[in-house]
Amino acid sequence: MTTKDERSMIKVGFNVSYDWVLLKKSLPRIYAHADRICFSIDKNRKTWSGQSYAFDDHAFRDWLKQADPDNKVDVYEDDFSLPGLSAMENDSRQRNMMAARMGKGGWHVQIDSDEYFLAFDEFIKALRNIIPRPSGDEKALNVCPALLPLIKKVKTGYLFVDFKTRLPEHAPFATNVPVYHAARRNGHFNVVVPSYVIHETWARSDDELWYKFSNWGHADEEFAQMDRRTSYFNLWKSLDENNYQYLCDFHPGEPAAWPALGFCKAGSIEELMAHFPVPRYPLSGVKLFLRNSRNMARARSLFARLFS
Repeated sequence: MTTKDERSMIKVGFNVSYDWVLLKKSLPRIYAHADRICFSIDKNRKTWSGQSYAFDDHAFRDWLKQADPDNKVDVYEDDFSLPGLSAMENDSRQRNMMAARMGKGGWHVQIDSDEYFLAFDEFIKALRNIIPRPSGDEKALNVCPALLPLIKKVKTGYLFVDFKTRLPEHAPFATNVPVYHAARRNGHFNVVVPSYVIHETWARSDDELWYKFSNWGHADEEFAQMDRRTSYFNLWKSLDENNYQYLCDFHPGEPAAWPALGFCKAGSIEELMAHFPVPRYPLSGVKLFLRNSRNMARARSLFARLFS
């Protein structure tokens, strides 16, 4: 039976890989508000696509000693790169194994190393308002903050996705029932909340971005063809402070998901997060309530079927 303490917990899992140094920026932003933290790392130091990568274990352990003063972090090493599975299947498998490791009950939050919450405490308040102490036996749902993707570090700052007046891209970071089918995606009902997460997705060096394009969980979906991968990489290399405004609808999987680019002057990610022009959330309180209503979602689905 799930204990009271388990139901009260905020359990945070990180998939850790070749870009583990980004944890130095992501972990401090959630550490004080997490009860249990899991770092899952492939024991053979292989990506989901089966490629070996360099990993400085000594530097990682030295950093963790000072970054985890309360001993919240469980370093979980296992075989997360099975050769018979696709990159996405290995991604999903690792997330499920990490969730099982943290145990049933409480809110399960999964964060990638390159994702930085701007106000994790506010996100936790939103979770508590939805279900104060999840047992894991309630109706399954995900809670989805908005992503602010960083596309490139240029000479004087960062290029980021500007959603204009559209609803931003959201991702299912938290769930009361941690079951994952495609990365963090599953069949659960999605509740969106006006919390923001900076995603340092493409803002890498040339070599780092090419490696990511070739090995991340979405590689099989978005960049399976080498000419497509090369085309996007060359497009990215051409971007700068002067031409970014001419790019629109450029997400490789769903073009309209990234409608335009914006620019923020900053010398580092830390400076960016301190001064980022966080957009006004486009949904009013009433619209947000209707968007998150299961009954309204059923009605919209029925309406769509009737008139399709």
